[in-house]
Amino acid sequence: MRRRATCDGIRDAVAASIAVEDRLADDTVAGHVALALDIWRGADFTERNRSTGWSWVPFVSADDSPDTDETRAARLTRTYGLDSAQKEALAEMSKDPLGQIAFVAGLVAARIHAYPAWELPFFDERNVRVDLAAEVRAMAASAVGLRDQRELLGRPPIGHLRTDADVVGVYIEKARVLDRRADSLVERLQAFADYRTVVAGIQRREDKRHWFERVGEINDLEHAVDDVVTRSEVERIRRVAGDSATLAELYLDTLAPLTASLTLSDMTR
Repeated sequence: MRRRATCDGIRDAVAASIAVEDRLADDTVAGHVALALDIWRGADFTERNRSTGWSWVPFVSADDSPDTDETRAARLTRTYGLDSAQKEALAEMSKDPLGQIAFVAGLVAARIHAYPAWELPFFDERNVRVDLAAEVRAMAASAVGLRDQRELLGRPPIGHLRTDADVVGVYIEKARVLDRRADSLVERLQAFADYRTVVAGIQRREDKRHWFERVGEINDLEHAVDDVVTRSEVERIRRVAGDSATLAELYLDTLAPLTASLTLSDMTR
């Protein structure tokens, strides 16, 4: 239960760090999650994102060109739509006590990889860049190994074996060894999640720095001068408006006698 709670907490933290508009559809996964899934189900991740060419034609093999740094990076950077079998395998992995470790490791790696700050040379210059794919491979492979070992150990002895002290003693010891290994694997996952938190903090600082750089282009002195000029123009226009009103009133007052005389003249005609 403790391992499940830890994995769920990390998973929730990763989900909360992703903006709604950036979340993937339920049938789509990031490259690092696909890597974990393929290791869990025994598939070859290197077959993803490769050209099939004329491989559908009999006697023509698929693309056998060697992997390069570029193709490996592209394979991890892209997202993958899952077919029904892969979706079922992913659901089973995420629910399995050991598979969930591999699954969450993929989620953590994918989130780190998605931060723009991850491209900063800082991580290389300070020698603090973690190989995300290697971490996922290591944890997923360990989870698979533990799964196989637990299947080999099986359920507690039954029948006459459950009363055999030697058998029960060996079973308990083997079970404890596997439990300790699972605990250490979750600790590694937690450390990986803590690393994601550090990268997220660097991303927040980068966002803040970019914001200040952008608003720093606003010239405070220039706008202060413009503000004074604008306010003086406002006062000038108000004075002109007031003068215009006064002059208009005087002008209308001078027109009043003339208007009256013209009106009287019209009436006497």
